[in-house]
Amino acid sequence: MKKLAWLSLPMLLLAACGSNDDSAGAGDSTEIVEVEITTPQEVEVAEEVTLSVTVTQGSETVEDADEVVYEVWQSGDRDNSEMIEAEHTEDGIYEAETVFEEEGLYYMQAHTTARRLHVMPKQEITVGDPDPASIVPDDSDDSEGMDKMDMDEHSGH
Repeated sequence: MKKLAWLSLPMLLLAACGSNDDSAGAGDSTEIVEVEITTPQEVEVAEEVTLSVTVTQGSETVEDADEVVYEVWQSGDRDNSEMIEAEHTEDGIYEAETVFEEEGLYYMQAHTTARRLHVMPKQEITVGDPDPASIVPDDSDDSEGMDKMDMDEHSGH
């Protein structure tokens, strides 16, 4: 009988641990994180532009994104992209300011990490009235921009 008691004790402990596990995942959701770009698609040369996204998960705005970084580059020149850190303002909105000094077609990709998920939507931004012959279609791999992110600084995500 003592052997049976000793064998059942670990089972009871495991069962107790398992029941507490449900509360450990509170706040985790199986719903995807969505990132809606709200930056204008057409802007003027040398005007201050607000790069902006709204981050949601289901019907809830995400106020606690780990990181939102905008990667911006001129068409055909992703190797010289700029990474611009966004700030949370309100209601799941993350913003940063920039100025486009030259006419052209630019790309903005919002590298967003929130609730253990990474989302990277991309948008074209036309600056001024660029010559169509100067536009190079973007055929870059969307993961290329990750190389520019400082992984030591962002390793806690």
